[in-house]
Amino acid sequence: MKIERHPDATLFRFEPGEREILVSSLLELRKHYQTDLSQMSEAMQSHWRGVLTRGEGSEEEGEIAGAAEELEAERLSWRPERVTLLNQWLAPESPLQNASQPSLRLSRGEVDEFLAMLNDRRLTLAVAQGITDEQMEWNPLTVKARDLQRALWEIHFLAYLQEGCVSAFLEE
Repeated sequence: MKIERHPDATLFRFEPGEREILVSSLLELRKHYQTDLSQMSEAMQSHWRGVLTRGEGSEEEGEIAGAAEELEAERLSWRPERVTLLNQWLAPESPLQNASQPSLRLSRGEVDEFLAMLNDRRLTLAVAQGITDEQMEWNPLTVKARDLQRALWEIHFLAYLQEGCVSAFLEE
């Protein structure tokens, strides 16, 4: 992946193999965002709802309950907005669909959303596969279970994209 920063946008250029994995991940993420929360596993519902705790009997219990409701509403409101962006990026005429020279041009705000979506895919994939924080760090080559190995490869690839973006932005 190569990143070009411009005053009004950032251009991401991908190798064909990177494009294939990214498009596949974004397609899965779009399906996930479009799925009603009630149709998801309990673990996935918990992920999207988030949990804020301070211990029972805390003086701040009412505040925490209100903050938890706000967090849930905010997190759920992102989903349709992100589907709209994914539809643009995955449209047949999108430069990302160009197999020989794939690219993605994002505004400043879209870059933040892109990074958040990469993280959403990593986390939702981990929740769906029952992958712990510790397992996310495992080397996929040492894992025998095929589904876990495939999920870890995707999680590591998406982390590579995130790290590449952050590194490029820090260099400036």
